[in-house]
Amino acid sequence: MAIKGNPADTIGIRRILTQVPVRKPNRQEFVRAHPEPQFKAPMAILELKAEMETYVVIPEVALAIPGETKLVMLTTAINRQGNVFLWPVPLLNPDVREMAWHTTARAAVDRAENKWVKVVANMSAGFYDIWEAEVEIADPTWTEHEFCELLEIAFGNGRLIDRQDHPVLKQLLGRA
Repeated sequence: MAIKGNPADTIGIRRILTQVPVRKPNRQEFVRAHPEPQFKAPMAILELKAEMETYVVIPEVALAIPGETKLVMLTTAINRQGNVFLWPVPLLNPDVREMAWHTTARAAVDRAENKWVKVVANMSAGFYDIWEAEVEIADPTWTEHEFCELLEIAFGNGRLIDRQDHPVLKQLLGRA
């Protein structure tokens, strides 16, 4: 006899959110972006490519390391499996020539507020293709966590750079 529904619902357990990745959607997943403005915020981030780690940097420190940080809108997103992540979408920067990658990323997150979308890099064209689900898919069940809680989970354990003597900055600048 097969079990119907989600057995966790009947025994009174719930999933604990212990990780909130900071990443772009991968090319094989449909995602939604949280439509409420309180679930996104402009921030400076520092990406360490070799370590595959992302840090949030306070503005005063970001000014001290020009060219190392990116200004993004950190947007709460979710995939069809219910996995929440923070999507760093580049902000429009009037001091830098606009790239099609950034324009189409912003268009994708805007579309994802109302529809399930897939975002695929079109390398030959130099921008993201946005694919919308052809069938009606139910709206996601968003986490009960507030945005500030998601930030704490994503950037806890030293991933907030709030001073110039932070160990990551010391390493980045060759002082450690």
